[in-house]
Amino acid sequence: MRWNSVLYKLSMMALFAGAAFAQDQKSYLKSEVNVEGIATITQSTNNLILPYSATAGGGFLAGYRYHLSPRFAVQGDYAFTRNTQNLFNVLNLGAVPGIQTNVQELTGAAVFTPGSSHRVRPYLLAGAGAVFFHPSNSAVNTVLGIANNFGVSVNETRPAFVYGGGVDFGITRYMALRAEYRGLVFKAPGFNIPGLSSLGLGSSNLTHMAQPAIGLVWRF
Repeated sequence: MRWNSVLYKLSMMALFAGAAFAQDQKSYLKSEVNVEGIATITQSTNNLILPYSATAGGGFLAGYRYHLSPRFAVQGDYAFTRNTQNLFNVLNLGAVPGIQTNVQELTGAAVFTPGSSHRVRPYLLAGAGAVFFHPSNSAVNTVLGIANNFGVSVNETRPAFVYGGGVDFGITRYMALRAEYRGLVFKAPGFNIPGLSSLGLGSSNLTHMAQPAIGLVWRF
């Protein structure tokens, strides 16, 4: 076999491989925007001095995902929910009022998609961010003396680890239905309540917030 024939065949194989790779790179859209409805379920802590729990809540999540390759992407998300933080129910008395709170999240994550060329696209994600707790100025908060209009800052920010996964069900090339689960692990808020924080009774336990979600994705 002549060397020029071998070189010719090798060059043709490289050409076809390059064309196939380029076609694969063009077969996926790099950017995605998602809007989802979410529910939040927060795990209670077992702190005997100041136990912590929160009611289930609901809200929305919006995010942007950028694909570095067909299988790897980076993602940023913002979420807003509202629930009631129970910090005074030391004796598990149902009549003890809680703190109505707006909860916001900012998170970033790495995303792994095992198969990007199918209509059904599962994925896994892991990252970090922060959870922001802002008590609302309800009548209960005012009576307890912790509302912002008293000049006492009770807003709290907690660093958080986020993980999860989901599945995108393709509707068209540019739109998909997304069902996912996100979990956040962070230190339970204690709120700098006058009298409690000075006694060291703030909650220091880790808690877990589960977030099932469903919504739409637009690709471009």
